[in-house]
Amino acid sequence: MPEHWRYPFLPSASKLLDGIKLDSLLSDYYYAEARALALSRLEGSATSGIIDVEGPPTNDESDIVIGYVISRLVLAAADNQALVNYVALSEARRAEKFLNSETNEELIVVSNSLGIMTVELNGSDFNMNFIDYVRASSNLREGDWKLSNRGVSNGIVTLDRQTFVRLMREVIRQHLEELPEAPKEIRDQYEGTIEDLRTTVSKTFTERIGGLNTVVDERQAEAMKELGRFDLSKAPPCFNLNLMDLQSGVNLAHPSRFFITTFLSSLNQDPESVMRLFATAPDFKESFTRYQVEHITGTTSSTKYSPPKCDTLVSSGVCPGPNALCRQIRHPLSYYRVMAESEKSSSVRLERILLAALDKEEYPAQLLKKNIEAMPDFDFDYTEELEKRKLSAALKSDEVSQITAKISYFQGRVYSTDIPDEERKIWITKAAINLAEGNREYDCLPLTDWKVALPIEEAKFKSQEINLVVKPVDVFLNNDEDSRRLIMVLGVVE
Repeated sequence: MPEHWRYPFLPSASKLLDGIKLDSLLSDYYYAEARALALSRLEGSATSGIIDVEGPPTNDESDIVIGYVISRLVLAAADNQALVNYVALSEARRAEKFLNSETNEELIVVSNSLGIMTVELNGSDFNMNFIDYVRASSNLREGDWKLSNRGVSNGIVTLDRQTFVRLMREVIRQHLEELPEAPKEIRDQYEGTIEDLRTTVSKTFTERIGGLNTVVDERQAEAMKELGRFDLSKAPPCFNLNLMDLQSGVNLAHPSRFFITTFLSSLNQDPESVMRLFATAPDFKESFTRYQVEHITGTTSSTKYSPPKCDTLVSSGVCPGPNALCRQIRHPLSYYRVMAESEKSSSVRLERILLAALDKEEYPAQLLKKNIEAMPDFDFDYTEELEKRKLSAALKSDEVSQITAKISYFQGRVYSTDIPDEERKIWITKAAINLAEGNREYDCLPLTDWKVALPIEEAKFKSQEINLVVKPVDVFLNNDEDSRRLIMVLGVVE
């Protein structure tokens, strides 16, 4: 029989809970030591990733096991998946330390007592079903864990002791991340719902739970400090969710790791800072991670890899599902640039549109200045309730209008323009566009915002009418002509 103070998560350890009521666990002086050990487990996991709970005779076995149970209750009340992941990894590492000291026969007893897989001794090696092996090793990335690199005979995988112990650590980690919110013995004798149980536990440990959540937040924020000018709020959901998993102690699959590295590298993030983001991964090994990051970013190789396209991220399971903006783009970097562009000031947006419209064969600086001075108070904002007008009427009005039109001409362009006393500017993903109403076409200023251009491009491709928000503007296209009234597209009406 395994020593339960070493492995309190084993189902057989629950016998120590017989007859114990939840209220007693939370308030009776008799369980004060168990509560202290519970908080020690959680705080060690959240801060250092180390659980320093000594066994008998320093601490009684029953206090250790009951303390573990209380820690699970506090985790449920905290409702913080990152904390759960940190604790699961810390508990698994603690268990690994004890597994290394067990005999081969004792290892078999512990592994089979977990009730997840069946393992048999084969001399000094360990046999297990290949399905169990694949399930257990699916998130392991260090070393060579692929089934194709393991000897498989008649559906059986054979592992040496060191490999088996490492695999057991991963099995325990996965198991502890997925445990129910309270042991069956506690749930069965508690009359309320799980939510009621959470509330009851929260009242007892309110301050400690708040402290634990703060530590986790600070731990995650610390990793992001290493990054340079990078706004997480503008990143696509695929990046944010994978980064959240990484910071929560999840062992990301290779496609996710590759994506995070290439995405940040493409935004000019330092490889050293990128590497340190992976320090929270359960399988973090600095030399291995450094090699991968430096190779992918072109630091030690001849190729700097680009982030995969959206369809690749979907097929590889990296994408959790697109949001509205995702459906309009084909690449995660485009998402970031769209979000960045959408927050530009009106003056910057106006400058960009005018630069795209002016004659590039002649130096546009004077024209640009002339046009900007002619419309000093131009505002891109508009209310949701707009006057619906025909395109011909909208052109004559000075107000913002909602119109329905067809795309008669659409062509994407790239512009590069010098501006005095400023860096050379390259404006990408622009489009020249004409709108049509009936048999008449209307000239528009070039589109420069992705959020506008892509839905329009889709409408053009499908030969559909599209509802737009437009505003007429008078623009000087060269120094020798009077101004021309053109349509400016401000947005798309869903």
